Amino acid sequence: MRKLVLIAVILSMATIATGQVSTKVCLADGNTPLEPINSTPTLIEYPDIMVGTKLTIIVSSDVNEYWSDGGSLAIEEAYLDYGILSARGPKVGEDWSGSHLPAAGNEALVTWWPVNEFDLYTTVSTVIQAGDWFIIDYNAINIGTCNVGFYDYSISWDNPVYYIKFSHVRTRDFNKNTKVDFSDFAVFTSHWQETTCSEPDWCGGADLNNSGNVDFPDLMLFADYWLERTE
Repeated sequence: MRKLVLIAVILSMATIATGQVSTKVCLADGNTPLEPINSTPTLIEYPDIMVGTKLTIIVSSDVNEYWSDGGSLAIEEAYLDYGILSARGPKVGEDWSGSHLPAAGNEALVTWWPVNEFDLYTTVSTVIQAGDWFIIDYNAINIGTCNVGFYDYSISWDNPVYYIKFSHVRTRDFNKNTKVDFSDFAVFTSHWQETTCSEPDWCGGADLNNSGNVDFPDLMLFADYWLERTE
């Protein structure tokens, strides 16, 4: 029954269902939702983000019950060059105390495992509340695709309930001030109509489609992220 409820949740693209522990993705502020563009029982796909973008993955529940076996968020080895997870301090012993939220109870734990995985636990001995339980930060570090596995150990220790998919594109935030604005447009136009762009620089990143030229298609790709923030 629990698995059937989970599948119904993912298909409807809801972030929380009755009796369900699940995830939602927000911008770096932890409050502004990033809505998925596609959802299947095993994969939730989010819009393309620029390299350097920081997001938050929040694990939530709508029941006042402890998470019987806990779970985790993990990036498999094949995706380690593209995205990275990080927990929030202070770190007390093995516990990243800033990444468990009050609703998870005062004895919740967030622990790190090699390679890039954080285990998440509530405990039976504390008062658990429905709501947001854990928050883990995500950073897009290279162009490409990164799948983050969400595990509920009461369902399976070996296979994720579903993957959270992020696709990373070249940044338009050329001056790295966390916002695509006129200062970045000035950098872009300084390469306008250059015709000798090549890897790895691609004319300072202005040749966004890797055509070798900085021209109108690149301008349209730049405009797609106008006023977007990376954090």
